[in-house]
Amino acid sequence: MRKIILLIAAVMLFSVQGFSQAGIKAGLNFNSAETLSFDNTIKSNLDNKTGFHVGLLYNFKIPLTGFSIQPELMFVQNKSEFENATKSGEFKMNTLKAVASVQWGIDLILLRPFVQVAPYLGYTLDNKTTVKDLGWNVEKLRYGVGLGAGIDVWKLQVGCRYNWDLGKAEEFEMPGLKTFRGNKYKNFEVSVAYLF
Repeated sequence: MRKIILLIAAVMLFSVQGFSQAGIKAGLNFNSAETLSFDNTIKSNLDNKTGFHVGLLYNFKIPLTGFSIQPELMFVQNKSEFENATKSGEFKMNTLKAVASVQWGIDLILLRPFVQVAPYLGYTLDNKTTVKDLGWNVEKLRYGVGLGAGIDVWKLQVGCRYNWDLGKAEEFEMPGLKTFRGNKYKNFEVSVAYLF
């Protein structure tokens, strides 16, 4: 009896390993442009500047359903360019992000197109700005959701995703003016992953 249980456990483990893969992932981020207005008098623009993300993933396919679950641990760097009539500079923010991507796709032998929903939880490691006399207060804990699509081809996974932060918006300060709360953070990302 004990040998039968061990044999069943070994077969199940082998089956699970056949449907799961670890991998590495990297790509580019494109932030949404934003207009800031301080006391309705000073208007400024936050324009997109390309950032990047890199990290690890583990993809587990649920047999016969078309679904897979893909947890990811990513280092994400986002950049924006600030400009108004008197000031200009750059914003840079580094975040460690845990993502739980739920994918649904159709296996077509050589490839698998899929759509995905990806809730995430992140922690801001640091944020810097080169704009003089402008304070930038960032929430350390970040959470939100991403929606996207992609395709698996052999051991490669190519995907795109649009992410929305659902937490508090960022705050900006200028001397002598009221604190301004910006829009909630949004960005578009494209990525390539290699699965082992």
